[in-house]
Amino acid sequence: MNNILCKDHPDNPIIFIIWNKNSLQLVCDECMGKILDEKNLENDKLKKLAIRKALKEPEYFFQQFNLDEKNTTLINGIAKYPEVQLRDFIQKIETNLKDIQLTLDKIINELKEEVFNVLNNKSNSRKQLEKVTQFSQFKDLIESLNNSQQTITHDVVNQVETKLLQIFIDLEKDSSSFNKEIKDNSASNKINKINFSGFRQFKDQMNQFLDLSLSFQGKIPNNQFIQNQSRGWKKIQRSNLIFNEQQQNLNCYVFWKNVQNKSNLLMIFKSQSGNIFGAYTPLKWIYEDRDVRDSSNCSFLFSYTHNTIHKLINGPNYSLFLRQQSGPCFSQDLYIKGDFQQGHSNLGISYTKEAQQHPNTHLFGQETPKIVECRIFEIIFQ
Repeated sequence: MNNILCKDHPDNPIIFIIWNKNSLQLVCDECMGKILDEKNLENDKLKKLAIRKALKEPEYFFQQFNLDEKNTTLINGIAKYPEVQLRDFIQKIETNLKDIQLTLDKIINELKEEVFNVLNNKSNSRKQLEKVTQFSQFKDLIESLNNSQQTITHDVVNQVETKLLQIFIDLEKDSSSFNKEIKDNSASNKINKINFSGFRQFKDQMNQFLDLSLSFQGKIPNNQFIQNQSRGWKKIQRSNLIFNEQQQNLNCYVFWKNVQNKSNLLMIFKSQSGNIFGAYTPLKWIYEDRDVRDSSNCSFLFSYTHNTIHKLINGPNYSLFLRQQSGPCFSQDLYIKGDFQQGHSNLGISYTKEAQQHPNTHLFGQETPKIVECRIFEIIFQ
C-alpha cells in the first residue's frame, strides 16, 4: 500500500481513507493534517480508516460500520487484545515472575541465615544456663545416677532425692540469687525473633502480578487500587462508589446528574480496546462551561494498563474543562465527549508524559475514548 502515492502530494504514500455518505478520498498524512486544521473531519461528519491497520486487522475494518449485536460481540472479542498489548503483557508477566523467583530465593537464603543464628544463640544460651549453680548441682546428681558403675540401691536413690529436694527448696525459698546468676551468665546471649524484609518485597511483587492479571482480564480495579493510588494523600476515611455504568447507559446527562457539585472524585474508565485508565481531581464539578486551574496540583491522570501516573504540570494551563454537553474533560490530555465514545487525548499539555508514550493512544489504546465501562468514586478524607 505504501507504493500508492497521494494525488495531491505525490511524494507521500496514501495512509488513510476518509469518507461520508456522499464522498470518499484516499489521503496521506499531509492531507489529514490539513483536514484536521480546517476541522472538516467533524463538520462534514467524515469517517477515517487507517488502510494498513484495516488490511492487517479485518475486525478493525468492520468496526467502522453498523454491526448487529451478535457480530459486535464477535468483532469486539477479536479486537479485545491487540498483538502489541499481548506481547507486552507476556513480557511483563515473565519479568514479574523472574523477580518473584529471585525474591523467593532471597527469602529462603535469608530465612536459613536467620534460623541458623537463632539456633546458634539458643545453643550458647543453654551452655550459659548450665553454669548456674543450682542447675549444675542438679545435673551432677542426675548424671551420678546414670554414670554409676555400681548397682543403684534404694539408699543411693534416697540420698539423691534428699539432695535434690534441698536444691528445689532453696530455689523456691530464694529466687534472687539464681535469677542474678542467670542474668550474669546470659548477658551476652539474646534470642532475637526472626525478622527479615523479604516477605514485604514478595508481597509487593505478588500484588504487581495480581494487578497485571487483573488488567489482562480487562477488569475495572477495585477499592484496593484506590488505596494504592492514594499513597501520599491525606488519610482516606472511605471511598463511595457514586457512578457505575456500562456503555449503553453512558452519556453526559447521567454523568452530570451523579457528579454535580461533588469534589475529590476518582474516575476509572475501560475503553473498547481493553485499556483501563482514569483521573482524579480535588476540584468541584460545577455544571457550567468554564476552564479551571488546580492550585493544589493534586490532579493527575493514570493508566492502569501501563502502570503510569501523569501528574499535573506546573504552569498556566488549565487542569479541568467543565462542559455541560460533555463528559469528564481533563484539559486536552483526556477529553471525553457527551456520548463517551468520541473525544481525544493529547498527553503532555497539562499533564506529564514520557517521551516513549504516544500522546493520543497511551490512555485509550486507540485514538478515541470509546468507553465501555466507567466507575466514579468519591473520596472521603479524615
